[in-house]
Amino acid sequence: MVLSLIPGDQLPSIKFDWISIDSAVHFGMYFILSVLFLFGFLTFEKKIKKKLNLSNLQLYGVVILVGVLIGYAIELIQGNFIFRRYFDVADIVMNSFGTIFGVIMYSLTGRKLT
Repeated sequence: MVLSLIPGDQLPSIKFDWISIDSAVHFGMYFILSVLFLFGFLTFEKKIKKKLNLSNLQLYGVVILVGVLIGYAIELIQGNFIFRRYFDVADIVMNSFGTIFGVIMYSLTGRKLT
């Protein structure tokens, strides 16, 4: 979150020929965010299961929705309030892909870890 809200003139300039470092960072941040959300919710599911009353599939959907909404909200903040930062649809797409891929990977491997 902090890196997303730093003014654009204070960001380092790093470039790769085959992939944008910006896209990889967005994907990675939201991948980690979704895995941590699921790890937290499913680790403490006995305590919060009664309060949330969600199946695992519904929880996966909620995590994807929250990840996409957070990514969209941060892009809106960047585009309107942060100096030299811009609203970028490609960032929203990579945030969404990272969130979805994180949920898929956690659903395939994460239950074995908890």
